[in-house]
Amino acid sequence: MDAILTFHEIGADRSVLSFPPEELAALVEGLREEGAALVPLGDLLAPAPGGRHRVALTFDDGLESVHRHALPILARMSVPAVVYVVSGWVGRTNRWPSQPASAPEMRLMDWGQLREVAAIPGLKIGAHGASHAPLPRLEGQARDEELRSCKEALERTLQVQVRHFAYPYGLHDAKTAADAGRYYDSAVTTRMRYLRTTEDPLRLPRLDAYYLRGGRGRGGLFGASARRYLGLRALLRRLRHGENG
Repeated sequence: MDAILTFHEIGADRSVLSFPPEELAALVEGLREEGAALVPLGDLLAPAPGGRHRVALTFDDGLESVHRHALPILARMSVPAVVYVVSGWVGRTNRWPSQPASAPEMRLMDWGQLREVAAIPGLKIGAHGASHAPLPRLEGQARDEELRSCKEALERTLQVQVRHFAYPYGLHDAKTAADAGRYYDSAVTTRMRYLRTTEDPLRLPRLDAYYLRGGRGRGGLFGASARRYLGLRALLRRLRHGENG
């Protein structure tokens, strides 16, 4: 069994988008004690050798707090990860047009900080759209522009290969996934569950790290208790808000 974890802000804020830096380090240690391998996201697109549990870390939006708090931890502990970036809003805040007014305003990394991320072995830059627009609500040409121009801007400015995409708000449909597949090897959603033996690489589910705060992940991410707890949280979230899978 494998899993992809989703993070946003790394800090002490109490919002659902925040995860404390000291708990990030403890979570990594706990996963390793459990025997899980922390691997690049691309590794999860192939079957696990030997059946060992694997975990990939992902960080949405390219928030400045990830550079300030997560980067030192990831570098020190040699943890691979993908940082998904909204190319048209680099160096600004997360107040893109589609952002709900209730969402906390957070500063995004600038190009210099993103270059520092890309320079660390194991850390990859991913795409999160040019403007974080909900893709299924866009017409074909506008949707293609969001997917293509984000990749092009990131690759041109940072001189890296961008292979992975995160759907803004997790919203996608069959046409959106097909369009994403023209430019990316993988695309992640907000559907909250562990990975199955076979997955569509353009509709990968993730586990929201917010539900592991307070040490809930220290008892073992792949144990029966954690699986029941996260399954219940996923069900409640699906009933409350719906889910785009």
